[in-house]
Amino acid sequence: MHGNSEHTRRPRGAQGRGRREDGFTLVEMLIALLILMGAFVAIAGAIPLASLLHRSSLEQERALALAQDQMEYFLTNPGPYPGDSGATGSFVNFSKFPAGYTGAYAAYSFAQGSDLTLIVVSVKPPHAPAIELSAIDTTFSNGVF
Repeated sequence: MHGNSEHTRRPRGAQGRGRREDGFTLVEMLIALLILMGAFVAIAGAIPLASLLHRSSLEQERALALAQDQMEYFLTNPGPYPGDSGATGSFVNFSKFPAGYTGAYAAYSFAQGSDLTLIVVSVKPPHAPAIELSAIDTTFSNGVF
């Protein structure tokens, strides 16, 4: 040991006082736990929204299939005639409609004596916006097919 040392020796019991030990304090652990809990709550809050959006998407997909079936029927068979309209019960695929789904259709003439008929088919699922399809039917010719 150096005799002229400016360093002084501390007693053994006092060596740890005033020095920061390695590791986390209880307060740091509580803050980290609160941050993690907040993240989990945010993620858990998004699950019901994702479920609702998924259900809405499935309902719209089914409504689109129902509307396409009806439109295909109209375009491959005579009718509807301009001025015709109908609701869910008059759909050719009415038996395939799940509970809560509603449908409607209407036919419009472009002009008097025109061979063109605009057909609009709409299907509304219970928890999603309605699906609407339109097509021009050229099979109507002055009432003669």
